[in-house]
Amino acid sequence: MPRVADPVGAQVRRIFEATAHVTGEAFFAALAQVVAEVLATPITFIGELQTPTRMAATAVWRDGAVGAPFAYELAGSPCAGVVSGGLCQHPAQVQRLFPDDVMLVEMGIAAYFGVPIHAGDGTPLGIIVALDRVDREPIPDLDIVLATIAQRAAAEFERLRAERALMGSEARLRQLIETTVEGVWVIDEDNRTTLANEQMATMLGLTPAEMVGQPMFAFMDECARREATANVERRKRGIRERHEFRLRHASGADVWVVMASSPLPTVDGRYGGALAMVTDVTERRDLELRIQQAQKLESLAILAGGVAHDFNNLLVGVLGNANLARRQLGPDAAVAPMLADIETAALRAADLTRQMLAYSGRARFVVEPISLNAIVLEIGHLLGTVITKMASLELDLAVDPPMVEGDGTQLRQVVMNLVTNASDAIGDRPGVITITTGTRALSRAQLRDTYLDEALPEGRYAFCAVTDTGAGMDAATRQRIFDPFFTTKFAGRGLGLAATLGILRGHRGAIKVESAPGRGATFTVLLPERARAGAVPVAPTVGPSIAGTGLVLVIDDEAPIRRLASQVLELVGYEVECAADGADAVQRFGARPDAYACVVLDMTMPKLGGAETFAALRRLRPRLPVVLSSGYAEQEAARQVGADPTGFLAKPWSPDALIDAVARAITSDDG
Repeated sequence: MPRVADPVGAQVRRIFEATAHVTGEAFFAALAQVVAEVLATPITFIGELQTPTRMAATAVWRDGAVGAPFAYELAGSPCAGVVSGGLCQHPAQVQRLFPDDVMLVEMGIAAYFGVPIHAGDGTPLGIIVALDRVDREPIPDLDIVLATIAQRAAAEFERLRAERALMGSEARLRQLIETTVEGVWVIDEDNRTTLANEQMATMLGLTPAEMVGQPMFAFMDECARREATANVERRKRGIRERHEFRLRHASGADVWVVMASSPLPTVDGRYGGALAMVTDVTERRDLELRIQQAQKLESLAILAGGVAHDFNNLLVGVLGNANLARRQLGPDAAVAPMLADIETAALRAADLTRQMLAYSGRARFVVEPISLNAIVLEIGHLLGTVITKMASLELDLAVDPPMVEGDGTQLRQVVMNLVTNASDAIGDRPGVITITTGTRALSRAQLRDTYLDEALPEGRYAFCAVTDTGAGMDAATRQRIFDPFFTTKFAGRGLGLAATLGILRGHRGAIKVESAPGRGATFTVLLPERARAGAVPVAPTVGPSIAGTGLVLVIDDEAPIRRLASQVLELVGYEVECAADGADAVQRFGARPDAYACVVLDMTMPKLGGAETFAALRRLRPRLPVVLSSGYAEQEAARQVGADPTGFLAKPWSPDALIDAVARAITSDDG
């Protein structure tokens, strides 16, 4: 039988020399080999205790070569005694002693030698086992030979377990970092990126590898860099904070984020960098800005509409009285030219109120089917006069003209405003202005990315786009372009784009703006597409009556307007009664409803508004001719009363317009 020839000291030294310069799995592989050589056994393995009842042979030396690892249950095996009791030698007939150990039978083992591996606190960690296929003599001083190396093996087992635990923790941490919905961004003390997860990199249109190693300033513009520098100084003082910040996408677009930033101190307490949990709030911020813009526009629209309404009432008196005075004095009167100048000034003031009403979205519209191609072509000769001489105008009109329902005059004004704005953007440099028309299907997501998105339904929209090659606009300018009287030029042009927005509001349309500094701008007007149909018939015009008969009830809360209306109507033969508010009018009318040939009703009054007064009068006399009078659009007035009026009188009206409206109403129905 083989015997161990080397003395104990030489055996121990040989084992230590073979394993001194390796660690981890390499250590256990070297240990299995050298133990087999020192003890002259064909098989050795180093086992690691996985559970109290199961062992895994992780390093195996078998018949002069590395063997395959294996695992087995301790119950019924000699290894169970080693784990629980310590050194164990069964130099002969080991299968007879452990008949339930299948592994001994399969490997043909006759001799078994085992030494436990314990932690410093005595906890069993594993075993060192040597096996032979022939009976052996007991190995003298086996515990001495393997005891010291068993302590080294215990240290390696503990180190490996700690390493595995650390790797497991790192893997879990990496998984948490990569699966979190927030961006994770870590910088070192030199402000260089040391870690960025997929979510963080995606926010900026990059990959984590493209971010790591880059200074944090690489993802910011100059303004943001100054702010970031101040933030880092606060991190160095140990300050944590949550703040909103602007980063730069790889495409150049702004990315607004909320950062929760914390300093990362080193072991000795110095500043070692910072960690930021980053949430992309670009979409939310854009939505908030759109809501703020809509609220601002709505507030200004209400103000503009109210001012225009009151101003129109004043203009009725100025325009009407000047007209009456000029008529009564005759064309040869010395003051006739001055009265004509007053009328002209009043008409120009009326143009201003029309712009204000357009901004408020309550301008007067004559709705009819309109081709956007026709709109552009009709004003083609005018467009050449409003653009700078350095710009050329190009038309790219759809072959199948897009049709909409709208007021031609107002829509022509929209195109003129946009072309004028494009010309201003080009300025003194050579450039091109292109007008494009067509139709497209738009989803709700696409409509949300427009100005005046007031829950417009998805569907097909006709569009007219005006593109320029001018200087373009930054985000701050784009946010203000529709503010009244806002301009980037030395001399502004008044309501301009603000009125355009109001006109589109009245047409249930929207406008999309695309621009960036140095890239020009495109303003795309979107209007609901109209199906092709025949032309809408236009009501025939009727000239002013020169001999009116019947009693007319004039209802208006402005005394000058009531007086003027009475004078004008009585001048051509009508009898006139006046009421200062709706309640008074209903009471007068209720006393003798069949006595009145017509009612002229102002839509905005105290006590009882125009809509309520209209309903009360029509209840008393369903076919009563009623002329609604308002500075707002006729469609708005009809919407308020919920029915079609007999006629409509737009403020500020002239005497001829009042006479004409009353004559039409009386002749349209016998009452």
